Amino acid sequence: MGFSYPFLLLLLLLIPLYLWLRARWHSRELKQLRIFVRPVLWDRVIINPPPSRTLSRTLWAVSFALLVVSVSGPTWGRTSAVVSTGGKNLVIALDVSQSMASQDEMPSRLARAASEIERLADELRDVRVALVLFSGSSRLAVPLTLDREFLADRLPLDPWSNPDIIPGTRLGDMVDLMGSSLPDMDLEASLGIVFSDGGFHDYAVESAVDAASRYNLRLITVGVGGPIEVTIPSPDGGVLVQAPGDTVRTCLEEEPLQELAERTGGVYIRLSGSDDLVSITRSFLDNISSRNSELATGGSTGSRRFQYFLASAIILMGAAIVLERRGV
Repeated sequence: MGFSYPFLLLLLLLIPLYLWLRARWHSRELKQLRIFVRPVLWDRVIINPPPSRTLSRTLWAVSFALLVVSVSGPTWGRTSAVVSTGGKNLVIALDVSQSMASQDEMPSRLARAASEIERLADELRDVRVALVLFSGSSRLAVPLTLDREFLADRLPLDPWSNPDIIPGTRLGDMVDLMGSSLPDMDLEASLGIVFSDGGFHDYAVESAVDAASRYNLRLITVGVGGPIEVTIPSPDGGVLVQAPGDTVRTCLEEEPLQELAERTGGVYIRLSGSDDLVSITRSFLDNISSRNSELATGGSTGSRRFQYFLASAIILMGAAIVLERRGV
């Protein structure tokens, strides 16, 4: 058994004081009566000595003790606690580097990823979604919203539609922007998804993990592309080359994506695989909400039992009043 306000139990120390004062008061009454009339004459002059009221006095002491225990908030047993965990938030990071224009995903890696993001948002209607576009730099394209049409309008279909984003692929800054776009509320369920072909030129997985840890953000990483090297289309309809005759080729690099997901408590999947991203995302968000509720309540809470003590105290007080009037 526990108590919500254990310091109030110190009031029990008043019970011995009450009993001592009542005994002293009764003794003083007897002493004054003896001074007025000698005890041997009490029967002749029909004087009854003051009653000791031992039973009623005891009942008053017990009822006071029960009342103190009641206001101290006694608890025992366990009961499930229902706590609202707030909303569910999903921040999606989409790689818009030049390699995402490759066509080993149809019609392109970027367009395929954008289509999957739109499907994901449509399936999770109760989840607020934010969109971060990243390459050599990152930009928040869509803040958290339930407006699916607005999100769909901001999804790029080719890497060249975002001239404000520096070419390349930087990971740490992107995860930091993902975390900062989420609400700073403990009971909100938040999750991140990264769509990328894994071409991290700065190999900043360590800084990305640190950023995710600061925001307590789990990451699902989605590999876009295939294992076979393919060319990268250029804006003019040709292919991207580094030097005359040196064609740039790219393939899905899974290792950094797998490491990022594993070290942040998430999971890695391939976009072209058989995994259902919607079900995985919903499961993660539900688990995070459940875990937040457990952290907020300790899983369950002690049942409050003050009413038993309060009811007993009231009953004994009533009995004490009746008995005291009878001199018992």
